[in-house]
Amino acid sequence: MIHVTTVRSPACRGVLESIEAPHLPRGYRAIYAEDIPGENRLAILGSEIPILARDRVAYAGEPVLLLAGPDPGRLAELRDAVRVVVREEDPVLEWESFDPDQVVLRRSADSGDPDEAFAAAASVLEARYRTESQDHLYPEPQGALAVFDYDKLVVKCATQWPFHVRDCVRSVLGVKPQEILVLPTPLGIPMDGRLWYPSVLACHAALAAYLCRKPARILLSRDEDFRFTPKKARSSVTLRAGLDAEGGLTVLEARIVLNTGAYAPLAAELLEQACLQVTGSLSVPNLRVHGYAVRTNTPPLGAFSGMGAAHSAFAAESLASRIAREREEDPLEWRSRHFLRKGSVLITGERLREKTSFEEIGRMLRASSDFARKHGSYELIRKRRSAIRSEESPRGIGIAFGYQANGAAFAALAADSFSVESTLNKDLSLAISTSAIAGDEGIRAIWRSTAAGILGIPAGKVYFPAVSTAAVPDSGPSVLSRNVAVINRLIERSCVAIRGRRFRSPLPISSRAVHRARNPLRWEGDVVRGYPFESLSCCGAVVELELNPWSLEPRVLGVWICVDGGRIASERFARSALSTSAIAALGQCIRERLPLEGGRVPEDGYREYGVLSLAETPPVAIEFLPWDDGDPLKGIGELPFLCVPAAFSAAAAQASDLNADRLPFEGGEPLAGMDGL
Repeated sequence: MIHVTTVRSPACRGVLESIEAPHLPRGYRAIYAEDIPGENRLAILGSEIPILARDRVAYAGEPVLLLAGPDPGRLAELRDAVRVVVREEDPVLEWESFDPDQVVLRRSADSGDPDEAFAAAASVLEARYRTESQDHLYPEPQGALAVFDYDKLVVKCATQWPFHVRDCVRSVLGVKPQEILVLPTPLGIPMDGRLWYPSVLACHAALAAYLCRKPARILLSRDEDFRFTPKKARSSVTLRAGLDAEGGLTVLEARIVLNTGAYAPLAAELLEQACLQVTGSLSVPNLRVHGYAVRTNTPPLGAFSGMGAAHSAFAAESLASRIAREREEDPLEWRSRHFLRKGSVLITGERLREKTSFEEIGRMLRASSDFARKHGSYELIRKRRSAIRSEESPRGIGIAFGYQANGAAFAALAADSFSVESTLNKDLSLAISTSAIAGDEGIRAIWRSTAAGILGIPAGKVYFPAVSTAAVPDSGPSVLSRNVAVINRLIERSCVAIRGRRFRSPLPISSRAVHRARNPLRWEGDVVRGYPFESLSCCGAVVELELNPWSLEPRVLGVWICVDGGRIASERFARSALSTSAIAALGQCIRERLPLEGGRVPEDGYREYGVLSLAETPPVAIEFLPWDDGDPLKGIGELPFLCVPAAFSAAAAQASDLNADRLPFEGGEPLAGMDGL
């Protein structure tokens, strides 16, 4: 086997003039862009990313050369001896106030009559909310292995989308799809960060294996992984709300800007999901949205759990809490007049088909967290704070709601079909073939329960053949809870078909179920049409915290989450997923600050990146709304990312008596305004 290491651009932007490599020992090889036998690009949902930079570089750390050889230590020495000459140009780093040529994608939509509603509004409130980048913090760095198996090139990597890896490697090598075999490795909790980047590493390993005719492995170091793999996109959401005399929200105007870094991977999906959920859990009769995905000379910024919706949900729910606070109303009571309900008009013009449960969730959270008493007490303390100096730690409590759009279809994939095949064997075991990647055993437990219940066989008789692009059907990317909302439904349909033929046909019996979006989204100018998801799950969260009276460093005292996720197949796995997501969401609020200095992640960025310690992790109380056995299964893993940050922001705002409109919350910044302390 040979190892592969990457030589990267030292500049954020410029013309790649030359790459001067040292003399390579026997058995080592340098791979340039010119050596790529197929296409030097990776296509992902409308965006294209060079496999190796050839004429220009767009961010510091962009791959320009691969070195392959048997000794990884020697490869590191050779890499350090390579001289990359770039005629540097001033990098484009500003993104909130952007130039027109930075815009990768623009999305706009209107519903109702916003202009007339603003003219009739009794008051208008404007606020801007900003979120910074965040790292996925996988248990292991990313990598890929490519090895020949007779007439096929076998590629192994941890990916949420095996068929995308296959198609990219095929394109780069200029071979037929059937000549590439992708075998995904265990994924863990992906947080949507392994949709496209594993395909880049797979192409690098495949190039080395193809050109050197030896098995090839690329494995990033922990520092390299932290500095150059995709992070969460940065966002700025400006909301302008019109209220009537009774404080009712009558109109909302939103301007969404997403910094998607170099090459803007996933820009369309991130921006569209952010636009679609810009009202959060609220129903707004008049709405105007302008969204922009902006390119900068920073490493590519892309998806995190919540897939764009988390950016706008944080803004919308934080604004709802601010309106209630300024009107001196209970935030739960104010929201109850504006909740999204069945029949509410969505931004697409369609009416919401599903029943929402925000009111029931709110009642349960009010009781479990003692929200009304605590909120009232902390409000009295906040109002007296300017007159009474105290060294006690100020406290706050906040509430927020959100919904998870299960099975939302990538607009770029709306015309494609995805399938699952099930086979009932002679020994009454059931094989379910799918390319969907289960991040944890809980997903497979749901699939087993569904199939076993329909066919009346023990769950232990249901198994899943190893995922191989040569042996399983294309089931699409594992994202946006498609594993529950789409894949589980396909398993259900295929098993129902087998049950109907079971006593009329000899075993084995196979059935394939196919999914295609029934009413996909269509953006046309300032209008969007279609239905944006298969189903929705509802959630609410309460966060209670206290601030250090001098540094304003937050300490979370408790988190309460209530979920309506339909039928919960495994409560143990559901609680585990929600707890994990809640702690990750809190990390974004407090510790996880990713500096980009001059467009670069610092060399020591990984060591300085803050995460919540075990001692700082608060208790997380989770409860579910009651369900019936006939209720559908729904995805829930992304829900905490849609409501916990806004609940934290509301609690921090009450404790500090300031608008906590930026995440992560930086307690030291607003000290100048804390005269009362």
